[in-house]
Amino acid sequence: MALMMLEPVYQTYKGLEATETGGEGLDPAEWRRLLVHWIVYGAFRAVESLARPWVPFYNVVKIGAIVWMRAGGSEMVYQTIIRPFLAENEPAIDEWIDQINRTRDTVMAATSVLSAAVTADPDAVDDGVPEDTVLPDPVLVTSAPVGSAPVSPAPAVSPEAEEVKKRKNK
Repeated sequence: MALMMLEPVYQTYKGLEATETGGEGLDPAEWRRLLVHWIVYGAFRAVESLARPWVPFYNVVKIGAIVWMRAGGSEMVYQTIIRPFLAENEPAIDEWIDQINRTRDTVMAATSVLSAAVTADPDAVDDGVPEDTVLPDPVLVTSAPVGSAPVSPAPAVSPEAEEVKKRKNK
């Protein structure tokens, strides 16, 4: 992997730093070579885990592929495989990326809300229900024989609810 990473990382760094400092940057052909390299490298890494169990002598094949790609094979892989695939599937890929971004935005918003709720002072939160309000216990519907009306048990009245009723009636 050092062969696939060291020189391209360093050249990309030099190009970025030169453009940041106003110095002489890389020429467009060198930028294109680096961008093609990173596209092919990304695709290579994406399919690597799938290929490993199915390719005999995978590590030897991988080293050979890396040497070939660094010697100019990246451009051929890009032109014959990656570019046609991306061009043909561009609308679907764009939609997929949009869905991922929308999902990420939703998750981030939900995380922010949950984080605020968890870190909020519970005494400062107004849930809209006065403190002396007693909410009724849920009514459970039991199953009835087929053909008969559903039967609901009488709701149980908690001792707290009875106490509140007595206070209100006074």
